[in-house]
Amino acid sequence: MNYRVRYLLRRVFRQADRFTLLNLSPVLIYIAGLILLFIGFITMEDSTMVRVLYGTVGFMAAVWIFSMVILNKNEAYVKDSILKVNYIPLYLRILPTMIYQTIMFMIFITMYSAFTALFVDNWMMNIYSLLYYILLGLILVIPFTMLFLGVSMHINTNKINPVLFVIVLLIVPVFYLPEQLPSAVENIFSLNPFYYVINGLQNNAIHQAWTVNRLPFDVLYVTQMAILYLWMFEAYNKIKIQLYNEKNSMPEF
Repeated sequence: MNYRVRYLLRRVFRQADRFTLLNLSPVLIYIAGLILLFIGFITMEDSTMVRVLYGTVGFMAAVWIFSMVILNKNEAYVKDSILKVNYIPLYLRILPTMIYQTIMFMIFITMYSAFTALFVDNWMMNIYSLLYYILLGLILVIPFTMLFLGVSMHINTNKINPVLFVIVLLIVPVFYLPEQLPSAVENIFSLNPFYYVINGLQNNAIHQAWTVNRLPFDVLYVTQMAILYLWMFEAYNKIKIQLYNEKNSMPEF
Protein backbone atom coordinates (compact mmCIF):
# COMPACT_ATOMS: atom_id res chain seq x y z
CA MET A 1 0.00 0.00 0.00
CA ASN A 2 1.71 3.22 -1.14
CA TYR A 3 1.69 6.51 0.69
CA ARG A 4 -1.11 7.96 -1.44
CA VAL A 5 -3.52 5.19 -0.51
CA ARG A 6 -2.52 5.48 3.15
CA TYR A 7 -3.10 9.23 3.00
CA LEU A 8 -6.53 8.73 1.43
CA LEU A 9 -7.68 6.20 4.02
CA ARG A 10 -6.32 8.27 6.91
CA ARG A 11 -8.02 11.48 5.81
CA VAL A 12 -11.39 9.84 5.04
CA PHE A 13 -11.73 8.68 8.64
CA ARG A 14 -10.32 11.87 10.17
CA GLN A 15 -12.52 14.48 8.52
CA ALA A 16 -13.41 16.13 11.81
CA ASP A 17 -9.79 16.82 12.74
CA ARG A 18 -9.81 20.09 10.80
CA PHE A 19 -12.70 22.51 10.24
CA THR A 20 -14.72 20.34 12.63
CA LEU A 21 -17.93 22.36 12.53
CA LEU A 22 -17.81 22.86 8.76
CA ASN A 23 -17.16 19.18 8.07
CA LEU A 24 -19.96 18.06 10.38
CA SER A 25 -22.47 20.72 9.28
CA PRO A 26 -23.87 18.64 6.37
CA VAL A 27 -24.46 15.70 8.73
CA LEU A 28 -26.29 17.97 11.17
CA ILE A 29 -28.47 19.24 8.31
CA TYR A 30 -29.23 15.66 7.23
CA ILE A 31 -30.24 14.81 10.79
CA ALA A 32 -32.55 17.85 10.89
CA GLY A 33 -34.14 16.66 7.65
CA LEU A 34 -34.68 13.20 9.12
CA ILE A 35 -36.39 14.68 12.17
CA LEU A 36 -38.55 16.89 9.93
CA LEU A 37 -39.68 13.89 7.89
CA PHE A 38 -40.44 11.83 10.98
CA ILE A 39 -42.58 14.58 12.49
CA GLY A 40 -44.24 15.24 9.16
CA PHE A 41 -45.24 11.64 8.53
CA ILE A 42 -46.90 11.54 11.94
CA THR A 43 -48.88 14.76 11.45
CA MET A 44 -49.52 15.05 7.68
CA GLU A 45 -51.26 13.14 4.91
CA ASP A 46 -49.20 10.74 2.83
CA SER A 47 -49.62 12.78 -0.36
CA THR A 48 -48.37 15.92 1.38
CA MET A 49 -45.39 14.11 2.83
CA VAL A 50 -44.36 12.73 -0.56
CA ARG A 51 -44.06 16.34 -1.70
CA VAL A 52 -42.09 17.16 1.46
CA LEU A 53 -39.83 14.17 0.81
CA TYR A 54 -39.23 15.39 -2.75
CA GLY A 55 -38.21 18.84 -1.54
CA THR A 56 -36.15 17.50 1.36
CA VAL A 57 -34.13 15.18 -0.87
CA GLY A 58 -33.53 18.05 -3.29
CA PHE A 59 -32.34 20.34 -0.50
CA MET A 60 -30.06 17.67 0.96
CA ALA A 61 -28.63 16.90 -2.49
CA ALA A 62 -27.83 20.60 -2.92
CA VAL A 63 -26.16 20.59 0.51
CA TRP A 64 -24.16 17.50 -0.45
CA ILE A 65 -22.83 18.93 -3.71
CA PHE A 66 -22.24 22.47 -2.43
CA SER A 67 -20.57 21.34 0.80
CA MET A 68 -18.08 19.17 -1.08
CA VAL A 69 -16.97 22.16 -3.16
CA ILE A 70 -16.63 24.45 -0.12
CA LEU A 71 -14.90 21.90 2.11
CA ASN A 72 -12.48 20.91 -0.64
CA LYS A 73 -11.49 24.55 -1.02
CA ASN A 74 -10.72 24.71 2.70
CA GLU A 75 -8.64 21.52 2.56
CA ALA A 76 -6.61 22.80 -0.38
CA TYR A 77 -5.64 25.94 1.54
CA VAL A 78 -4.41 24.14 4.67
CA LYS A 79 -0.73 24.98 5.09
CA ASP A 80 0.55 21.44 5.43
CA SER A 81 -1.46 20.51 2.34
CA ILE A 82 0.16 23.22 0.25
CA LEU A 83 3.67 22.54 1.54
CA LYS A 84 3.34 18.93 0.46
CA VAL A 85 1.52 19.59 -2.80
CA ASN A 86 4.33 18.00 -4.81
CA TYR A 87 4.01 14.76 -2.84
CA ILE A 88 0.24 14.54 -2.39
CA PRO A 89 -1.44 15.72 -5.62
CA LEU A 90 -4.19 18.29 -5.33
CA TYR A 91 -6.73 15.92 -6.85
CA LEU A 92 -5.95 13.38 -4.10
CA ARG A 93 -6.53 16.01 -1.41
CA ILE A 94 -10.13 16.54 -2.46
CA LEU A 95 -11.03 12.83 -2.53
CA PRO A 96 -11.28 12.24 1.27
CA THR A 97 -13.90 14.96 1.65
CA MET A 98 -15.84 13.68 -1.35
CA ILE A 99 -15.80 10.09 -0.10
CA TYR A 100 -16.79 10.98 3.47
CA GLN A 101 -19.56 13.41 2.51
CA THR A 102 -20.93 11.00 -0.10
CA ILE A 103 -21.07 8.12 2.38
CA MET A 104 -22.96 10.33 4.85
CA PHE A 105 -25.33 11.51 2.12
CA MET A 106 -26.08 7.96 0.96
CA ILE A 107 -26.75 6.80 4.51
CA PHE A 108 -29.26 9.55 5.20
CA ILE A 109 -30.99 9.35 1.80
CA THR A 110 -31.45 5.63 2.44
CA MET A 111 -32.81 6.43 5.90
CA TYR A 112 -35.26 8.94 4.39
CA SER A 113 -36.58 6.19 2.13
CA ALA A 114 -36.73 3.73 5.03
CA PHE A 115 -38.72 6.21 7.13
CA THR A 116 -41.11 6.72 4.23
CA ALA A 117 -41.61 2.96 3.94
CA LEU A 118 -42.75 2.89 7.57
CA PHE A 119 -45.73 5.09 6.73
CA VAL A 120 -46.41 4.48 3.02
CA ASP A 121 -47.22 1.00 1.74
CA ASN A 122 -45.02 -0.64 -0.92
CA TRP A 123 -42.45 2.13 -0.83
CA MET A 124 -39.04 1.27 -2.21
CA MET A 125 -36.11 3.29 -3.55
CA ASN A 126 -34.18 2.13 -6.61
CA ILE A 127 -30.63 1.65 -5.35
CA TYR A 128 -29.13 1.47 -8.85
CA SER A 129 -30.59 4.82 -9.85
CA LEU A 130 -29.39 6.28 -6.55
CA LEU A 131 -25.83 5.10 -7.20
CA TYR A 132 -26.01 6.33 -10.79
CA TYR A 133 -27.03 9.87 -9.88
CA ILE A 134 -24.52 10.00 -7.03
CA LEU A 135 -21.80 9.04 -9.50
CA LEU A 136 -22.95 11.84 -11.81
CA GLY A 137 -22.84 14.24 -8.85
CA LEU A 138 -19.27 13.25 -8.00
CA ILE A 139 -18.23 13.71 -11.62
CA LEU A 140 -19.81 17.18 -11.51
CA VAL A 141 -18.15 18.26 -8.26
CA ILE A 142 -14.52 17.78 -9.35
CA PRO A 143 -14.31 20.44 -12.12
CA PHE A 144 -16.42 22.88 -10.12
CA THR A 145 -14.04 22.44 -7.18
CA MET A 146 -11.14 23.36 -9.47
CA LEU A 147 -13.12 26.35 -10.75
CA PHE A 148 -13.95 27.44 -7.21
CA LEU A 149 -10.29 27.17 -6.20
CA GLY A 150 -9.30 29.33 -9.15
CA VAL A 151 -11.86 31.99 -8.24
CA SER A 152 -10.90 31.90 -4.54
CA MET A 153 -7.37 32.98 -5.42
CA HIS A 154 -8.68 36.35 -6.56
CA ILE A 155 -11.69 37.06 -4.33
CA ASN A 156 -12.82 36.17 -0.81
CA THR A 157 -15.42 33.52 -1.59
CA ASN A 158 -16.43 33.18 2.07
CA LYS A 159 -18.56 36.31 1.73
CA ILE A 160 -20.46 35.07 -1.33
CA ASN A 161 -20.91 31.42 -0.33
CA PRO A 162 -24.43 31.97 1.10
CA VAL A 163 -25.47 33.81 -2.07
CA LEU A 164 -24.12 31.00 -4.24
CA PHE A 165 -26.00 28.41 -2.20
CA VAL A 166 -29.26 30.35 -2.54
CA ILE A 167 -28.71 30.52 -6.31
CA VAL A 168 -28.19 26.75 -6.43
CA LEU A 169 -31.45 26.24 -4.51
CA LEU A 170 -33.34 28.51 -6.91
CA ILE A 171 -32.17 26.78 -10.09
CA VAL A 172 -33.07 23.27 -8.87
CA PRO A 173 -36.60 22.05 -7.98
CA VAL A 174 -36.45 22.30 -4.19
CA PHE A 175 -39.16 24.88 -3.47
CA TYR A 176 -41.19 24.15 -6.59
CA LEU A 177 -42.11 21.25 -8.87
CA PRO A 178 -40.79 21.13 -12.45
CA GLU A 179 -44.33 20.87 -13.84
CA GLN A 180 -45.20 24.18 -12.16
CA LEU A 181 -42.74 25.98 -14.43
CA PRO A 182 -43.50 27.15 -17.96
CA SER A 183 -42.22 24.62 -20.50
CA ALA A 184 -39.59 27.02 -21.84
CA VAL A 185 -38.22 27.71 -18.35
CA GLU A 186 -38.16 24.02 -17.46
CA ASN A 187 -36.28 23.21 -20.67
CA ILE A 188 -33.71 25.91 -19.90
CA PHE A 189 -33.27 24.69 -16.32
CA SER A 190 -32.85 21.11 -17.54
CA LEU A 191 -29.71 22.21 -19.39
CA ASN A 192 -28.13 22.88 -15.98
CA PRO A 193 -26.11 19.83 -14.82
CA PHE A 194 -26.92 20.59 -11.17
CA TYR A 195 -30.61 20.47 -12.04
CA TYR A 196 -30.25 17.14 -13.80
CA VAL A 197 -28.40 15.43 -10.94
CA ILE A 198 -30.52 16.81 -8.10
CA ASN A 199 -33.82 16.29 -9.92
CA GLY A 200 -32.76 12.73 -10.72
CA LEU A 201 -32.16 12.03 -7.03
CA GLN A 202 -35.52 13.59 -6.18
CA ASN A 203 -37.39 11.54 -8.77
CA ASN A 204 -35.71 8.37 -7.59
CA ALA A 205 -36.79 9.13 -4.02
CA ILE A 206 -40.45 9.19 -5.10
CA HIS A 207 -40.50 6.02 -7.23
CA GLN A 208 -39.37 7.52 -10.53
CA ALA A 209 -36.13 5.71 -11.27
CA TRP A 210 -33.94 6.31 -14.32
CA THR A 211 -35.43 5.18 -17.64
CA VAL A 212 -34.28 5.24 -21.26
CA ASN A 213 -36.48 8.31 -21.78
CA ARG A 214 -33.82 10.28 -19.91
CA LEU A 215 -31.05 9.10 -22.24
CA PRO A 216 -30.97 12.36 -24.29
CA PHE A 217 -30.36 14.28 -21.06
CA ASP A 218 -27.58 11.83 -20.19
CA VAL A 219 -25.93 12.53 -23.54
CA LEU A 220 -26.20 16.27 -22.89
CA TYR A 221 -24.73 15.81 -19.40
CA VAL A 222 -21.78 13.77 -20.70
CA THR A 223 -21.10 16.44 -23.33
CA GLN A 224 -21.13 19.20 -20.70
CA MET A 225 -18.82 17.20 -18.44
CA ALA A 226 -16.42 16.50 -21.31
CA ILE A 227 -16.08 20.24 -21.94
CA LEU A 228 -15.57 20.96 -18.24
CA TYR A 229 -12.95 18.24 -17.87
CA LEU A 230 -11.03 19.44 -20.92
CA TRP A 231 -10.81 22.84 -19.22
CA MET A 232 -9.90 21.25 -15.88
CA PHE A 233 -7.03 19.18 -17.28
CA GLU A 234 -5.65 22.32 -18.88
CA ALA A 235 -6.01 24.45 -15.73
CA TYR A 236 -5.02 21.85 -13.12
CA ASN A 237 -1.25 22.41 -13.12
CA LYS A 238 -1.64 26.19 -13.09
CA ILE A 239 -4.03 26.11 -10.14
CA LYS A 240 -1.76 23.71 -8.23
CA ILE A 241 1.28 25.95 -8.71
CA GLN A 242 -0.66 29.09 -7.73
CA LEU A 243 -1.85 27.42 -4.54
CA TYR A 244 1.72 26.48 -3.70
CA ASN A 245 2.97 30.02 -4.34
CA GLU A 246 0.23 31.53 -2.16
CA LYS A 247 0.86 29.30 0.86
CA ASN A 248 1.98 32.30 2.91
CA SER A 249 -1.13 34.35 2.09
CA MET A 250 -3.83 32.09 3.42
CA PRO A 251 -7.48 33.23 3.28
CA GLU A 252 -9.43 33.39 6.50
CA PHE A 253 -11.75 30.51 7.29
